[in-house]
Amino acid sequence: MDMRIGVPGLLLALTAVVMAQDAGQPARPRYVSLIGTVEKADASGKVLTIKPDKAGDASVAFDDKTQFLRLPAGETDAKKATRAAASDVSVGDRVIARLRAGEEGQPAVFLYFTKQNDLAQRKEKTLEEWQKDGVAGLVKSVDAGAKQIAISVRGAGPPKDVTLDISGPVEYQRYSPDSGKYEPDALVSIQAGDQVRVLGQKNADQTAIKVEAIMSGLFKTLPVQIKSIDAAAGQILAIDLASKKPITINVKPDTAMKKLDDATALQMARRLNPTFQGGGRGAGGREGAAAAEGDAAPGGGQGRGGRGGGRNLDIGKVIEQQPAITLADLKAGEPVVVVGAAANDMSRMRAMTLVAGVDPILRAAPQNGPDPLGGNWNFGGDIAPPQ
Repeated sequence: MDMRIGVPGLLLALTAVVMAQDAGQPARPRYVSLIGTVEKADASGKVLTIKPDKAGDASVAFDDKTQFLRLPAGETDAKKATRAAASDVSVGDRVIARLRAGEEGQPAVFLYFTKQNDLAQRKEKTLEEWQKDGVAGLVKSVDAGAKQIAISVRGAGPPKDVTLDISGPVEYQRYSPDSGKYEPDALVSIQAGDQVRVLGQKNADQTAIKVEAIMSGLFKTLPVQIKSIDAAAGQILAIDLASKKPITINVKPDTAMKKLDDATALQMARRLNPTFQGGGRGAGGREGAAAAEGDAAPGGGQGRGGRGGGRNLDIGKVIEQQPAITLADLKAGEPVVVVGAAANDMSRMRAMTLVAGVDPILRAAPQNGPDPLGGNWNFGGDIAPPQ
């Protein structure tokens, strides 16, 4: 796949290289691997301090017999590895140290490494490719037997159906609500309702794609009611107002938290339900009328006298312009709308955006369930390329 392998797939690529050495050669000794990132390189002491991918720190010894092999970023062919020396390994490099099973305390036999700069350059090229050539859509169905996935792709016109051919080698990545990253995965995790972005060979009218790499994730927009808040842990225990089931919302430092002012909340409520009379501040006066008409509502993108704000509102821009809040500004019993990555069982969600001040909207259009803000301001079937 050359440059089409995403950065999270580099670990799999490196592992494939070293495991290939043992294939078909039962007489060769068994090895165990230590995989991670170099934190300290002591060439004179012949020790590497490695931060393993799983947890903790570990030291790897080497001696004059250790074979150092440098691999280009993303390379899967062991023949492409070039001989190197211990002095070539630096802090930040990715490594796989191969040790004989049962001799974990002894010097490594092989040490494969990829330079940090190589990884950074390849990551940049990969990101550019995902942004330029990636096709994003919403999964309609998955046929594992036929090796096909049907997705709906939105564009300038009506949504277009696209068939994904997954019969060949495919690199699968899935967004984890726990780590907040795309991680290696498999076809079995993809389900109807997921959002995906794919790379591959497209046919002439782009109705079919021979997939080479696919990212997936279960991204949702949910109205919830807060039960309790643990600010120290960055967690909200809530009730999903659509399913009436409990859900844990994890709020991270990069979560965008906003609160709609009263006029904007009323504007959005009346956008969904023009007959709605309830609302917040100014509902019965000129400010409320202006909000309903798209005349002078905050964030509406319309000047005084401008029309069309009610129906052509850029929801994303409106939310961006609202005041930022923190967990300390929320309280138990308050309804909020959360956008984020959810676990498949919907028991937890990693919040990417949390919007408070939504009570008028939920009362105006309770039937909106899956899209309580009534706009394409969220992911819209267009998940982000790997970071």
